Amino acid sequence: MIDVKVSRNYDVPAARVWALLADFGNISWAPGMDKVQVEGSGVGMVRRIDMGDFVVEEKLESLDHNAMRFSYTIPKMPMPLTDYRAGGQVVATGANSCRVDWFCTATPEGMSAEEATATVEGLYGQLLGWIQAHFDK
Repeated sequence: MIDVKVSRNYDVPAARVWALLADFGNISWAPGMDKVQVEGSGVGMVRRIDMGDFVVEEKLESLDHNAMRFSYTIPKMPMPLTDYRAGGQVVATGANSCRVDWFCTATPEGMSAEEATATVEGLYGQLLGWIQAHFDK
């Protein structure tokens, strides 16, 4: 089992970042993720992201607007991981700044825990960079 957490600070009000992330069905801010189908709404909704060679299906498991926190699962990972549960949280660090924590737990299949951790950390680092690029526009 791996337990990964990656964080990044932003000079953007927490409410603005939360508004972006809380709209689970809309990830147009992430490059290359413009082919998304959404089924349902709110907790329990599923977003299917067409990545060309494969489709990633993510199910929203929780959404807490007060804590600015959400979680989701990916039942069939395109990577060798099972029991994948992930999420994010926005934490205000000032009137015009915040930190985003992105986290997951998963079980590696066919790779070491170290390799799996490094892979997920790289993906989350990229994801957090896309959030910064969205607000830099």
